[in-house]
Amino acid sequence: MDLDLTGLPRVVPRPVGEGVIPLIAVEGTAYECGRHYAQIVQEKYPGYRGFLEGNRDWLKLTPQTQRVVEQYAPHLPELFRGLIDGAGPQSAPPAPPQEAGCTSFALHPSVTLDGIPISGQVKDTPPNRIPLYIILRMRIIGAPTIMVLAYPGELLGYGMWSTGMCRWRHDLYAKSGSRMPVLTPGVLPLLTLACHNVHQAVELMEKYCGNSAGGCMLMDSSGQAVTCDSSISGLGLVWMKDGILTRSNHPESPLCRGDEQYPYPGFEADSKYRTHGLRKLFEAESGRLTAQKAVQIMADHSVYPRGQCKHWHDDGTVTTALVLCEPSKGLMHVVRGQPCCNWPVTYTL
Repeated sequence: MDLDLTGLPRVVPRPVGEGVIPLIAVEGTAYECGRHYAQIVQEKYPGYRGFLEGNRDWLKLTPQTQRVVEQYAPHLPELFRGLIDGAGPQSAPPAPPQEAGCTSFALHPSVTLDGIPISGQVKDTPPNRIPLYIILRMRIIGAPTIMVLAYPGELLGYGMWSTGMCRWRHDLYAKSGSRMPVLTPGVLPLLTLACHNVHQAVELMEKYCGNSAGGCMLMDSSGQAVTCDSSISGLGLVWMKDGILTRSNHPESPLCRGDEQYPYPGFEADSKYRTHGLRKLFEAESGRLTAQKAVQIMADHSVYPRGQCKHWHDDGTVTTALVLCEPSKGLMHVVRGQPCCNWPVTYTL
């Protein structure tokens, strides 16, 4: 399906100047990390409490959810208790969901130059989100380290844990069902990052997710990867093929493919180009792929000003960040804004 680029601008100004996303780094017990993080957010982002308020949902976990959390990530209740205590009394509504039109990828060691797994995602959002991005690194005593691109007060974000698990998430252009997840949306994604491989994470999702529309990609430290479509039909999976996996915003799994539902004309062609066009770019470099090459590919301008490195779209979204992880090295590389316009900054677990 061809993209209609008729009438699009030839050159689009930067949506924001060059810069670096600020790092918030905390260390200590789970409770200390949560409380310190909340205090920093209140000091540095006093008018932005939406995600801090959303953390209060952890006070309402059902007994079943508590048992599952205890099995997979027993440190999380204390972490969220610290977040809630550090945030103080409630003074704002929780933040609404923040996913938008994004594209992610995973590369198996068999297709990379150095024999290591690599995965990442571009975030396509309105430009006004960029000043809110933070890098959160949380080194928790006796628990996995968290390193993600996030919004102030958010824990899930986009990135990886020291379990070796990477998780990327996206809007899904598909019909949504009304069956609520057994584990709330704020709990289940965190537990998948606490897993030690993709198969364990998929078991969790198959058992506990609902059928609202949403998409994600998971990769573990061995380089195994899967994309998960959730729609009215249930949970559909697409596993890595020939060492490469790419996804954007339409359902690709056989189970959910018939549930496509696009918000605007042209979104189908755009999403399918980003998924399949990106795969072709990676296939052309198979065996030579590195983190540096992946950044170059995610800056591709083959269908400028749209495509992987998006500078303009009808809905007002542009590429506002690139996050790229090398979990076996404990490295995360982040570009603020479009990957063609800024240098990546590297953070270590």
